[in-house]
Amino acid sequence: MKGTLNYPAAGLDQKSSRIIKGMAWFLLCYTGMIEFLPETDVAVIGGGLAAMESALAAVHNNSSLRVTILSKKAVGLSGASLVSMSVHRFAPSEEGLRETYRQNFAASSQKIGEPVLREILIREGIAAVEKLETLGMPLEFKDLPGAGGKRYRHLGCCNPKMGQYLTKPLSRYVGGQKQISSFQDYAAFDLITDRGAARGVLAEKNGSFFALPARTVILATGGSGFVFGNTSATNDLTGDGYGLALRAGLPLRDMEFVQFYPYQIYSPGRCNIFPDVFEHGAVFLNELGERFMAEFPKKEQENRDILARKMYGQKEVFFDITSCDTEYLKRECSEIENLRKKHKAARFRVKPVAHFMMGGIPLRPDCGTDIAGLFCCGEVTGGLHGANRVAGSALTEAAVFGSRAGRAAALFAAGAEGQGPEKKKLKAWAEDRSKTFFPAPGKDDPGQIIAELRRVMWDKASIVRRESSLIEARESLAELKERLMRQSPASLRSWLEGVNLLSTAEAIVASALLRRESRGAHFREDYPAPGEDFDGSMVYQKGNAVFCPAANLERPENKAFVQ
Repeated sequence: MKGTLNYPAAGLDQKSSRIIKGMAWFLLCYTGMIEFLPETDVAVIGGGLAAMESALAAVHNNSSLRVTILSKKAVGLSGASLVSMSVHRFAPSEEGLRETYRQNFAASSQKIGEPVLREILIREGIAAVEKLETLGMPLEFKDLPGAGGKRYRHLGCCNPKMGQYLTKPLSRYVGGQKQISSFQDYAAFDLITDRGAARGVLAEKNGSFFALPARTVILATGGSGFVFGNTSATNDLTGDGYGLALRAGLPLRDMEFVQFYPYQIYSPGRCNIFPDVFEHGAVFLNELGERFMAEFPKKEQENRDILARKMYGQKEVFFDITSCDTEYLKRECSEIENLRKKHKAARFRVKPVAHFMMGGIPLRPDCGTDIAGLFCCGEVTGGLHGANRVAGSALTEAAVFGSRAGRAAALFAAGAEGQGPEKKKLKAWAEDRSKTFFPAPGKDDPGQIIAELRRVMWDKASIVRRESSLIEARESLAELKERLMRQSPASLRSWLEGVNLLSTAEAIVASALLRRESRGAHFREDYPAPGEDFDGSMVYQKGNAVFCPAANLERPENKAFVQ
């Protein structure tokens, strides 16, 4: 029996039809009946830039492979890359400029990020971004002066600087590849494992359950900015990859490091600020008209964690472009220029928002994990950026490690280990898992619990943290989790997202409590200075966080961190 039911269109009055539909949905959810999607070689979970990069790399590596993208929204209209500024910063080819980039990246990492991953990004970044250009993506490149008076590329972006001008054309290119198929509006909730390897995923759509059998799986689900009440993230970034990993027994690392973006206008409209605009006359002012960043070396281009905390301490923050070069605004910041024209008398109000998760599934050079056949890339991973992230590096990371994940998955799928799951065994297990994982449907609204969770995380565990507030957050999360587990939800999708958001929040709070220092994007008001005893990573697994010193990251028992 399939997991979707067709209802008669005629012969029933509206009330009877609703009753029958409700009974059918209850039976479907409660019995956990499964429909099988077409088996594939490589299953890519996610619909943003990292997912598309990995799918393309897989088919370019082996044109005989079948690749399936499974996403919550349409491919190219999912995740943070859609609402990004489309900016890819990378290490220039000239050695002096490259060394400056390397030093800045290492300084931002603050002894948390993995040097081997950093070197991969530095070595492969420019080629990965220029490859997008060869695929016909509308990127414009900026350059810097280097040795001998020559100029070298260091940044590629769309004009206007909006992610959709990259993700939409790339999704059309992906859609033109006959080896790649896509299924949208599916939320993966569990990994299928068989004979010690990942063999697909279980997913939910409209209250029905589906199995996608595969030879290998790539998680490219993005981060979880939506766990905070104020965020630049889209509402589909609910920590789905973190939840999948934790339920499969994998660790997460560095979850306390969350970047809060200080460059978002929220009134009279909403748009992002390109940080380079501050080199052309723009400034931040507080409610007293003071340029509160004037005493800092980089002014408004100071490290994002420092700037976000200073903004957090102001009553109000305004983005002032009175002295800004008008021609520059028209050329490089058209969205802001359009906002200025539309609201001539209005002042631009700005506030910091949750933006990027530096932590996640431990990233390796081949994007593999402790589960054979399971790969990961993009913001769902941790280990590249460390304590903070360099501006413009997220999309470059997606291009570099998305491609690496796709190539590694293609090799695995084509090898002896790349086998699909045993169908008979899978059907019984999948139906049992769906039935035991989800509660019986009802009328409860998980959205209310999600809204409370987001308020708790913003108020108690966001830009400025302290032990007392983190303990309060932990207690509130436990109470919210208990309430969610008692629900008979009207929406299984909303309930699933609540489960993943709670798992993510618990990992952030547990890791932040254990890191009794301030470093990078993690600021403890009760421990305002960095501590040498914390040169290493917080590892969260099975509900607990433990500290793993940097010197121990390559020991066998910590193999999640090695190549």
